[in-house]
Amino acid sequence: MDTCIRIALIPGDGVGREVMAEALPLLDWARARGRSLETVDLPYGADHFLATGETLPEVAFASVRDGCDAILFGAVGDPRVPDGRHAEEILLRLRQELELTVNHRPCRSPATRLGTGLDIEVFRENTEGPYCLQGSTEPGRAVDLAIHTEPAVRRLLEAAFRRAARLDRSLTLAHKANVLKHGHGLWLRLFVELRREHPEVDARAMHADALLCALVQGPMSFGVIAADNYLGDLISDLCAGFIGGMGVAPSLSWAPHRPFRCATLAEPVHGSAPDIAGQGLANPVGMILSTALLFRHLGWDPEAEAIEAAVARALESGARTRDLGGTLGCAAMGIAIRTGLR
Repeated sequence: MDTCIRIALIPGDGVGREVMAEALPLLDWARARGRSLETVDLPYGADHFLATGETLPEVAFASVRDGCDAILFGAVGDPRVPDGRHAEEILLRLRQELELTVNHRPCRSPATRLGTGLDIEVFRENTEGPYCLQGSTEPGRAVDLAIHTEPAVRRLLEAAFRRAARLDRSLTLAHKANVLKHGHGLWLRLFVELRREHPEVDARAMHADALLCALVQGPMSFGVIAADNYLGDLISDLCAGFIGGMGVAPSLSWAPHRPFRCATLAEPVHGSAPDIAGQGLANPVGMILSTALLFRHLGWDPEAEAIEAAVARALESGARTRDLGGTLGCAAMGIAIRTGLR
């Protein structure tokens, strides 16, 4: 009998709540197929922060860290909190304090599953770089500090090499070590070291600006791309543009060096989109595919494959939200996908 999996649910802000609502039936569907799971609803986001002053209280963080196996996350960000501190203290805290170093962002067009189409997987370091939020602003001068540590860089690169070897795909490191000689110099040094340890992988390093140009000109020539937090964010968003936009892009973050419990976070790549929040216009595909990534990480491959195939069938049948040129709302798109589950 499967071990019971405990999943923390954090819908967050804006469209995060709407797309989360379309993922929850997939949890019920997995239960009906015999998977043992339970959920914990957490209210943290802008509404809770504005009402209570709490972002992610210590007792709640500890309960997630010590009592949950995974987190399903919607989105954070709200114009009523202009400095975004609640978002930083919720999402970035979870990423950093749970040491979710590896952020996996597959960019796969639905046609890929029928034998053609784009299939790029970005591996983004998720806890360091300039997103460490260490810096200062002074009169006439501003500084953002970027931190890169060997353990985090090595974990990310090892995950990328393992993935490229498993898929028999090429691996490309995006870097700017020609200018950022210290931080990206560390990335390049470890990449060269690991390339020697993985001779089975066709691995190359490219300056990030040249890589972006090559991506636009010939995305089909790329397999797995590894990058630091900042470059990985930009590259994966560009890749999302090839497959329909941010609304269809999933991600999964995990801590390969930590015990299984609460070392995984699934979230769509898109943000909270406050301009369309509450109107039922969000695209739930990214959230639904993120749930599939989580299922696969849990070892539930049949369920993950069924969800991905249902998404592909729905899109191929013409089901589209407005961002994809269609007319369906968020809930209707979720129904269209779930109708195709087998």
